[in-house]
Amino acid sequence: MADNYLENQYEAYLARKAAKERQKKLLFQKQLKAYKQRLAREKEGNGTENG
Repeated sequence: MADNYLENQYEAYLARKAAKERQKKLLFQKQLKAYKQRLAREKEGNGTENG
């Protein structure tokens, strides 16, 4: 019984850990997308001002 309990606790831990990693990855992708869009807007804006 104790082994089964520990296995269940460990599986729950791994599930929480995986969910946290997925959330972290999604947040990074969101920030990267926003950064790329900002760079594109700045590049677009600088090209028209200098031209």
